[in-house]
Amino acid sequence: MLRRFAPRPLCEIVSGNLTSVIRFAGARMGKIKIKNKELLIRIFKTISWLDTHRWNTEDNYNFVNFFRNDLTSCEKILTHWICYITDRQMPFEIVWDKGGYVFSELVYEYSRNKNKSPEEILKEHYEKYRDKKGKERFRFKSNTSNIIFASRYVTDDYQNILQTLKVLDNYEITINENKYKRNIVAFILHFIQRFKEKDDLLIRVACALHLLTYNLDGKKANSYKILEILNDDKKFEEKLEEFKKTSTRGKKRLWCCVRDYKKGLYNKIFSNAIKEIPNDHSNELLDIWNNLPMNQIELPGDVWNNSPLFRDNLFANVLDLNTIPKTWNMSKIIREIYNRLKNDEDIEDFYPENFDITFDFVPRMCNKKLCNVCLFGKNGVDFICIPTKDKYCPVALLSCGYIAKCKEKDCIIKEGVSKGICRGGLK
Repeated sequence: MLRRFAPRPLCEIVSGNLTSVIRFAGARMGKIKIKNKELLIRIFKTISWLDTHRWNTEDNYNFVNFFRNDLTSCEKILTHWICYITDRQMPFEIVWDKGGYVFSELVYEYSRNKNKSPEEILKEHYEKYRDKKGKERFRFKSNTSNIIFASRYVTDDYQNILQTLKVLDNYEITINENKYKRNIVAFILHFIQRFKEKDDLLIRVACALHLLTYNLDGKKANSYKILEILNDDKKFEEKLEEFKKTSTRGKKRLWCCVRDYKKGLYNKIFSNAIKEIPNDHSNELLDIWNNLPMNQIELPGDVWNNSPLFRDNLFANVLDLNTIPKTWNMSKIIREIYNRLKNDEDIEDFYPENFDITFDFVPRMCNKKLCNVCLFGKNGVDFICIPTKDKYCPVALLSCGYIAKCKEKDCIIKEGVSKGICRGGLK
């Protein structure tokens, strides 16, 4: 007979208010000590401030280069989703420009020409060629122009895209007696409606989207297996539990999309897409989606927020770095720390995904070692903050390249919330 043991708690207080241990499931993660809670809260508030400046101005967004201007909002969202599939280890500008053009053309035909199978349409936008050394390669291509796009992992991406198109083609959704196929927004609405009474609704939608695209059979698309899971409540719940256990690992592209549909330009497009689908409850579903808690979205982990130059210096006086494994997983660590501090009113505006500003911050500041003008440095913003009404904030512009109007009144950065936290990469 097997003995059943109660699991250790993920978080437990060891001593005092400023020292705690985050205990991770699995011995490899070990124990992480918080040495200074006050500094940690200041970091969270600063990161939240930068993220607000990132999303409050449309000039800061990545625009997809759609191949024509009359795409529906639903078609734009599916194009955006497919672009993110290919967004790995290559300049994002190429993904949104060349990839956006090719994939919007593919989506346009996919959504309007139901006589062609998903595989036929995808193959028409995919070709084999030989590089300058004569090696066989593959790439995506436009059929209306000479634009080509070779993503870093093109053959893997092909399988992810194929599975997406085939599942959407076969997962028929009925809304107001209208049947929908090949529509990712209708797919999302179905799961909002299906699980709208659940507290973890956003996570359930994310799980369904992950199954739609990224849950391959090895490295091959298997739409039949995914359809079986999506149509079976018990099997979906099993996959949901698996998803929750791995939500902070290897799901960067998924969480980026979910985040985009919740805030900024693509939230507007997503909202318009919902309105394109006739539904007596469309306003209700839109309100449900827009009011889902942002703290259920995980930080899209990447090389920037896991950069040793950033983390080892910013958190030097905040966390005991000797207790952190070298295989630092920022997404998991920020999630676990946030779960312990989330009820603190001082960080009520912060949530883990805010840390995605490191995508813009680290290459501009840490990699160039601009410690003397860094808002986290010993000088804070003393030498760069020149409050001027109706002018752009130099701190947001220098730190992350964000265009945002200066708002001097009650500015926490001007008041010094971020000053002197980082030990500086120059030391």
